[in-house]
Amino acid sequence: MTQVLPVTVYVALGSNLGDRSSALLRARNWLSKIALEGRLEEGGIYETLPVGPGVQACHLNQVVRFETTLSPDQILIFAKEVEFWLGRRSRPRLHPREIDIDLLFYGDSDINLPHLRVPHPGWAARSFVLVPLLDLEPEFVCPVTGVPGRALLEEHCPRWSTEAWVFGSPLAVAV
Repeated sequence: MTQVLPVTVYVALGSNLGDRSSALLRARNWLSKIALEGRLEEGGIYETLPVGPGVQACHLNQVVRFETTLSPDQILIFAKEVEFWLGRRSRPRLHPREIDIDLLFYGDSDINLPHLRVPHPGWAARSFVLVPLLDLEPEFVCPVTGVPGRALLEEHCPRWSTEAWVFGSPLAVAV
């Protein structure tokens, strides 16, 4: 019998339609089903400026970390099923969504398949990923490239402090 060793994964959650905080909570609850011992480590929830066409509501974003014995493909299939169960509808890329569940990292794997890329494409230049990721793990270093997350945030997201803020806090941003 082959034994699958546990691997640490990071998953990004996002929502900008409907009850955004409930969507994140429900996604976390579902992800705990594939986490060893049902344990997720959660970063804070951040409200972030929308990226995409037209006028959109701000997103709520969060990053969670957990250990699992599932393969990257199994996690992807599960995430897509959870998105469906939580009411995500098919829309063009960057349009509003009820829930978005993205596999950011799978251990130190570098996966480049037609249907799955890990680390998740563009993660290193997106404040809506980096800010919640660094909240969860302030000294985060990319397991594939060895580059510190804080350096990526400062280099690629110079306006991060006006693009992401703790959910529920007052905001005064000139955009």
